[in-house]
Amino acid sequence: MHRENLIHHDAPPIRGYAWHVYPDPATPGVMAGDDPFGTTEAPGPNRGLICLPTGVMQHWKLQTGLPGIANLTTENSFLVLTEDHEPPPLTEGWYAEAARVDDRFQLDQGGGRWVRLVRIIDTAQSEAGTVAQVEFEVEHP
Repeated sequence: MHRENLIHHDAPPIRGYAWHVYPDPATPGVMAGDDPFGTTEAPGPNRGLICLPTGVMQHWKLQTGLPGIANLTTENSFLVLTEDHEPPPLTEGWYAEAARVDDRFQLDQGGGRWVRLVRIIDTAQSEAGTVAQVEFEVEHP
């Protein structure tokens, strides 16, 4: 079956710049389920849910072994989609690099919710190197 036949077109696509965001294991708290967008609170699993910073459109937690992203480092990594071609603002102890995604990228969020890469639109130069402008489809049941 062709990939096009697997995509449901009931949700509008999301376009932005794709970043792989990952923690520094030496920073206390970041490996305990923390989120890369924080406040002045200490990192850790009990820190409250943080609103996405300006310019960040969406973020998804990644699972190890996920196909279609070549630079996935740890199970505490995120795929972050930004409006601009510069890296997203992150809490201390988190790093961003351009996500190296390909057409196999498909993230199962559970409950019939999927994030699929539709296409790579273009690339742009940023302070962190070349980053891909992408289009994702996000499916909700």
